Amino acid sequence: MNRRLPATLRELSECFRSKSLDPLAFTEHTLHRASDRTKCLNAFVRIASQTALEQAEASAQRHRSGSTLGPLDGATIAVKDNFCTRNVATTCASRMLESFVPTYSATVWDRLERGGAVLVGKTNMDQFGMGSGTVDSIFGPTRNCWSESLEGERFR
Repeated sequence: MNRRLPATLRELSECFRSKSLDPLAFTEHTLHRASDRTKCLNAFVRIASQTALEQAEASAQRHRSGSTLGPLDGATIAVKDNFCTRNVATTCASRMLESFVPTYSATVWDRLERGGAVLVGKTNMDQFGMGSGTVDSIFGPTRNCWSESLEGERFR
């Protein structure tokens, strides 16, 4: 995808509506960027490729048939690893929950999903959300995208 991507949800929704951008192609691009370009940031703890592609295909079909679920339909979203997402591992960045795969979704994700949002993956966090710098995670700390060092003077 060698074009300027929409900067807002409204722009993205309009691109899908006008068929100048397809939800499946957009999701494939997003998955590539999330898995390839953000590895060094340690931002994602899990990329939900299969889930995302299934949701994006369903969204693309709705857009083709003119029966979209609203402005979120086809928008790619990542959620913190403490939000339960049905059939996608949720660890809260803790070894205690390493193998937990919920059979239900948190209300926030359920509502986003019912609106057609596409789950790209889960993002890093402090264990059980008990911290402020993502330094207490079994996945390691996240990195500052503007500075290799977490200590950058410009960013304090």
